[in-house]
Amino acid sequence: MRHLTTCLLLAGALAAGGRAALQESGEDLCGDCHSTGKVPHAHDSALLELEKDAIFCSCFMDQDPEALGMDWIVCPDCRTPSAQARARSEFEMEYGRRKSWLEERRAKVDKHAGEEVLHIKTRHFVIAWDIPKVKVDHQVLKAHEAMHLYARRMEDLYRVIQEVHGIGETAMHTGVYHLYLFESQKVAERVGGYVLDGIGGGGAKSLIGPNSAHLRWWRKEDLPDDERFHQALAHSVSHLIHNDIDQFNEWLAVRYGWAYEGLAHFIEIRLFGPPITWCHQETGGFEHWKGKDWEANVKKAVLAGTQPAFQEIITKASDVLTPMEHQFSWSYIDYLMWLDPKKMPRLLGLMKGPQLPVRDALQQAYGLTVGQFVDGWEEFVRTEYSIKPVKGPRPRAPRAGG
Repeated sequence: MRHLTTCLLLAGALAAGGRAALQESGEDLCGDCHSTGKVPHAHDSALLELEKDAIFCSCFMDQDPEALGMDWIVCPDCRTPSAQARARSEFEMEYGRRKSWLEERRAKVDKHAGEEVLHIKTRHFVIAWDIPKVKVDHQVLKAHEAMHLYARRMEDLYRVIQEVHGIGETAMHTGVYHLYLFESQKVAERVGGYVLDGIGGGGAKSLIGPNSAHLRWWRKEDLPDDERFHQALAHSVSHLIHNDIDQFNEWLAVRYGWAYEGLAHFIEIRLFGPPITWCHQETGGFEHWKGKDWEANVKKAVLAGTQPAFQEIITKASDVLTPMEHQFSWSYIDYLMWLDPKKMPRLLGLMKGPQLPVRDALQQAYGLTVGQFVDGWEEFVRTEYSIKPVKGPRPRAPRAGG
């Protein structure tokens, strides 16, 4: 929660207009609030540090029924009535805004979950959290702290995607995404039936568009620890963010499955290492083609001349891509991002707006024919990829001048 030190706020007000500007003619000055009508409302410093990046947090608000997390209240015995009245009006408006948000979340999620769920709102995410604890390395975080950790991680993901494409807020269609994260399958299904019209058999489901959302329950058999859950969530949320770049008429998954999946795998490999995720839209369980090192697999195929045809892969929806085609889809995106990541938003806009054929989108965004793309990609794989396996995250800098 964006807290400002109250004394600094008050000092700024006094410096800007002086006490006289905060009182009507003939009113007394108030020594308690310096005639601002506001006095500090203290919170524990450790709690403030946890809340610093949140706009709203249900846990923080529930612990503070008097002010719902605000860092000031109305001066109770103010000697400057006009200042007190202005402060009371401002307080009631902000208190009402916070209360309405909390009530909306309770009605939309908790009512259908059948239990109280934690909620947080940051700049770009609204998250419903119902995971009691998360073990991160050797530390066990309780629900409130774990929720904040994941909120920060999602904001970091948003920032990384913007940075690699060199874009700002104006490039995004909405810039707000709803996440529903649960430990229990039963609770997730109850909420999913209301907010997303059900939940996929793989434990997750997304809604992509003007009201993008992702719902997931923590299937420990697939995602046994925090690191893998984080990676799987980042894959899915990257779909929401990439589909939000530029205009939006249609999402990428059906007509441009290679771009839809390739971008998510690009984020996985850049931030985590070998991909682990098939989304709920995709059929079958996750499996690698030729092993976990995708770079080595693709290079070996190109050197042997056994790579699939780009013209064939780009005709497929995401739910029919094979494990091999997932790897080549990633490599196509990897090449375009190496060539010039700042042109990718234009490519996505042409796909999601007028929905141009891939050949036309490539020509308009990158100035490439399909033949030029294929030749350039093959040369990129030969010169930039390694056959020697590499563990961990693998960020790749764009080419010089790209």
